[in-house]
Amino acid sequence: MGHSATFGIVGGYGATGRAVARELLKAGDGEILIGGRDPARLESAAAEFGSRVSAARLDVLDVGSLDEFCSHCSIVVNCGGPVMLLQDRVAQAAFRRHCHYVDPAGLSFVKERMLPHAREIADLGLSFVVSAGWMPGITELVPIYAYEHARAKMDSIESVRVYFSDSGEWSANALRDGVWYLRQVGLPKPGYCRKGEWVRMKMQEASRKADLGDRIGLRRFSIVSMPELNELGRRLTDCDFLTYSYLSGFRTAAAAILIALLPLSEESGVRLLRGVFRRNHLPVAGFAVAHVVGRSEGRSAVLRARVTFDAGQDYWMNAVSLATVARMISAGNGVQSGVHFLFDAVGPMALMAELRKAGVRQTETFEISERQAAGGG
Repeated sequence: MGHSATFGIVGGYGATGRAVARELLKAGDGEILIGGRDPARLESAAAEFGSRVSAARLDVLDVGSLDEFCSHCSIVVNCGGPVMLLQDRVAQAAFRRHCHYVDPAGLSFVKERMLPHAREIADLGLSFVVSAGWMPGITELVPIYAYEHARAKMDSIESVRVYFSDSGEWSANALRDGVWYLRQVGLPKPGYCRKGEWVRMKMQEASRKADLGDRIGLRRFSIVSMPELNELGRRLTDCDFLTYSYLSGFRTAAAAILIALLPLSEESGVRLLRGVFRRNHLPVAGFAVAHVVGRSEGRSAVLRARVTFDAGQDYWMNAVSLATVARMISAGNGVQSGVHFLFDAVGPMALMAELRKAGVRQTETFEISERQAAGGG
């Protein structure tokens, strides 16, 4: 795709949509079309950004309105919500109008519902990248990046462990989606992927402490299951793959259980979930860390990779990932055609390099020792 691409941002005057527009304006010369229901807010946002940004009224629950919006776009970045209400409406409209599509969190069913069209989408040369924000998104990119990096340095890989957390400065719609998701999955049995196969683990093994180094330190984590991370784990057939979320204390675990199991009102669930995140008192606002343990030159080795962000950067972290993927699609820069989660859509090395250029703080270390590291960190 050439330089004449038009980036359509659904939910363009919301916090994430505005942040995506700002990131897209930093590089390239494509036009940006922001869509939303409130004409006054649309015009205000468009005026704020300048001549490259225009506005169009959009009702995401109306098929005709969605089709009309997408007909003016080359790439649709869906920042609308809540996802539980919109479901796959925007993705289907992008498909009908032959647009590329990117979203921050498809809650798994967006990808599932687009998969029947995957062959046609690929034949059209279109890229549909689902769950391409921070969490999910970068939380899967970090482990696949670390894994691929470790493969070039190690003779064999034994395990990949992922640790992540978030300050929870989410929009009300994102919190509604979080509550909906917890209610859908309930309290699944703890487990992990052993060489690509899902296996259960004992309850007493589902929590562990890990030292994540400078600024984060020694923290307690609980094993978690997410569709995007689970799919990644099933792809890694040569090692164990375990994913953990930061556990700030008993009240955090209790709140998640209450949301998952009790018939609380949505408002009560959102209040509880917001409280869970706000108890995550950490020196950084969010992090995704991957520890890859293996063997190199006959000795134990560990590669550690991480991405962190500071307070006030929550929306930016989502936006920078979405905008970077959209720009790579526009430039024809290595984004696969078809329907994919982020970790499977773009080469992890190339994407991480682009994110670093955009300002994402990513670091890694590699160590070889004489003795086997206990538990792999």
